[in-house]
Amino acid sequence: MIHLTSASQLRAPARINILGEHIDYVSYLPTASLTFGSREHAMIMSFHARADREVHGISTNEDYEPFVFTIEDQASLACSTELENAWLSHLSSQRANAPQWASYVRGAVAYAQLKYGSRIDCGFDFLVDSGIPACGGASSSSALTVLAGAAVRLVNQITWDPEELARDSARAEWFSGTRGGAMDHLTICLARRDQALYVRYADAACGHVALPLSNVRWVTFFSHPADKGRAVMLEYNKRVAVAQIIIPSLLSSTLDVDELPETITLDEFAREQPEAMEKCRQAFPELTRESPSQQLRVRDRARHHLGEVVRVKKALDLLRAPSAWENDAAKYGLGELLNEAHISLRDLYEVSTNEVEHLRDIIIASPGVYGARLMGGGFGGNVLALVEVGAAAELIARVQAEYYGPARRQAMIEGAIMVSTAGHGLSLNNEPMV
Repeated sequence: MIHLTSASQLRAPARINILGEHIDYVSYLPTASLTFGSREHAMIMSFHARADREVHGISTNEDYEPFVFTIEDQASLACSTELENAWLSHLSSQRANAPQWASYVRGAVAYAQLKYGSRIDCGFDFLVDSGIPACGGASSSSALTVLAGAAVRLVNQITWDPEELARDSARAEWFSGTRGGAMDHLTICLARRDQALYVRYADAACGHVALPLSNVRWVTFFSHPADKGRAVMLEYNKRVAVAQIIIPSLLSSTLDVDELPETITLDEFAREQPEAMEKCRQAFPELTRESPSQQLRVRDRARHHLGEVVRVKKALDLLRAPSAWENDAAKYGLGELLNEAHISLRDLYEVSTNEVEHLRDIIIASPGVYGARLMGGGFGGNVLALVEVGAAAELIARVQAEYYGPARRQAMIEGAIMVSTAGHGLSLNNEPMV
């Protein structure tokens, strides 16, 4: 039995990514993302410390079963390089399973154990209530990882910086099998009201830019759950491996993306780049064991990365221009960039689905819509639309009638539609932590 009578409360917002998708794990380009945290939609964790070393978790969603685990003893690793190598070694020693919701909490606690050692001596009870659709591309999994990471630090009286927590949480989430970057976690931790977060990955810099919303709305429409089973996890990790290891290694002999091979197998890559392949085996053990002869697309993945770099820069220029929103330049410009990004995600990165395309076709054909794109990791999830404020209600009604209705779904009841404005990031007892 969990008693939460004197619990503290953490809040993590849904992550809304305007532009810069599938580039936070890219290591060979000066990539960036433009995001914000939703003021209206969030995950809430009520928690309190335990006298023992157990973690007890329950959710208001009955689909997620309660769980319990015990915090094991672990020596701390003060050096960041030693810490990351030890974490990768720990993960590679385990055979990845389809992630359960408990996996994100376990990962956050396990990484904190590795970092802080005996200072993690106290467990906690928690209750989660989420207004972020699961497997929907708005980062419910990253929100849970951040919340668990914050809670285990707080109950053990460990001080931490929100950006540090975000980067730790990104690595902690690898526990669940994927090898993504830190965009979601940085947004959740560093978002500010009425501002977009600009994240540069090459130099790990974060900044903010005004995001006026008086005459537009950002609306997300949930299509279907992004399957986080083993097959999709491998597809995701193929793209990360290509971006992090294969492309940078191949570019060491050419500076021209158009000269990259269209495809390559891991067997071929091992013959050409044996040292880089060893890094790939350590970071992606499941992938290297099971897909050594499968053709991995290389050139088109790089073209997507390059395109996102350009699109994010253009979006920043639009937002920073004086009076851009008053003369409609930003609205139409951002809408066009959203459309371009979607085409790239669909054709070059191959992370869309037929159902997502059907949903987006309905959205983009509606009056008052400036642009729309797949948002998140893909293989399902949300479509983000930039909409004239007066057209939002009509658009929602149209999508309900043409997309959700035929499937006998009531979008507003199931929480499949989110209208978001830019709000604060991670907060404790209603006080922003940044």
